[in-house]
Amino acid sequence: MTTTTSRTRLSLSLALALPLALGACTDDDAPGATDDDTTGDGDGDTTGDGDGDPTTGDGDGDGDGDSDKPNLGDTPNVLCEAATFNLAKITAENQGANPSPEAIEAAYVDTGLQQFVQMAGAATGRIDGGVLIDDAAILESIELALGGADPRDMLDVEWRVYAIINKYIRREISAVSSALPDPANDPALLYARWDDAYCYWDAALRPLAQLADSVGPASDSTEADIDEGFARGHAGIEGAQPWAIDPWELGPAKQIVEKSTFTMAHRLVAQWSADAASDSNTYAARQAYGAFELIVDRMAGRNTPGIAIVQAALTGDPASIDADDIVKQMNIAFAKRTRKYTSAALPENDNVMGTPEGATGTTEGRIYSKSIEPYMLALPGFDLDAYRQTWDQWIDAVVTDDLPAAQALSVELTDWNCQFQATLGIAECTASADEL
Repeated sequence: MTTTTSRTRLSLSLALALPLALGACTDDDAPGATDDDTTGDGDGDTTGDGDGDPTTGDGDGDGDGDSDKPNLGDTPNVLCEAATFNLAKITAENQGANPSPEAIEAAYVDTGLQQFVQMAGAATGRIDGGVLIDDAAILESIELALGGADPRDMLDVEWRVYAIINKYIRREISAVSSALPDPANDPALLYARWDDAYCYWDAALRPLAQLADSVGPASDSTEADIDEGFARGHAGIEGAQPWAIDPWELGPAKQIVEKSTFTMAHRLVAQWSADAASDSNTYAARQAYGAFELIVDRMAGRNTPGIAIVQAALTGDPASIDADDIVKQMNIAFAKRTRKYTSAALPENDNVMGTPEGATGTTEGRIYSKSIEPYMLALPGFDLDAYRQTWDQWIDAVVTDDLPAAQALSVELTDWNCQFQATLGIAECTASADEL
């Protein structure tokens, strides 16, 4: 298969999804800690199993809603609309037979997209020596493309934007989910920040999730999971008092959104790596590299050496790519991250039984696990449906502070995780060490 043919095939789902998406946009080892932070590039998060109804937004599942509360996405967002409109131009250009660097330059420089990248870079601390890292990298890629160096440099523009959007979404939902109770709080400000994150997901990252779902397990949908997380979090912005969030809802919701984007990236890297290897396809390799950048910080501290292994493979001769090894390197990190949450809530560890923090952490583990579950199917006796039910029961036991049930369920989940770690060549089943 030629590069052009493969390129068309890989981009088809994105091309179909973009018009639909645009129309919709009007040190984690401390007790109780998770893998997210408030900057958007850290690695802490939480989860929960609240009973809110994502289809109504009223949080109690009775379908009646609260008429005085806004709907998800109601907050106007001119910058999001402008930025994602120009991102769509770049994406469409990259999918054409002969992408024009001049067109991509015009869609970025001095537009709402550049304004967003600069704003988001400053907000998430993406600054080095007074230089906005992402804006500078995009301008360099455009300059290289204009000079005729490699048309794939224009792909780097697109993926750099996706990366900063992902970090910005993480920052915004982290800020909302960690808001402290204060009678002076105006919930409209939290709704606006949550809607801000939702707008960038809806118009920019949703097509990537749709593409990932087209190559992932038929029973799963990262797109639906992220939508569920946004709806659940929105419903919990006003808790018992309008000036205090419901931490049982916002914590888990934040984790569902964030960790599902990592599952999305994992699937895209796996598929594009395999395509690159089978077709000697440099375009697919560059796509895989871009998607991998969305999960580099998930690798750090869990399989730090694997970062360089994957990056070297994806930037070298595509015919030499070992797609199975790339998946293995990612799975090492995600298995370790999942392992933390199979037992963290117990008294001998973080001791967060019966708390929102415990609900958040167990939910986080359940979402992390989705990245590795398709590969756990090779374990003798592994039943995916039963395994996922065990996760649900584990979350419920932690939420209800049922210690005997939680201890038994934790043993079961930990055993499956350790069996999988053994297949990856990890000598000692751990949650955080880089060593194998």
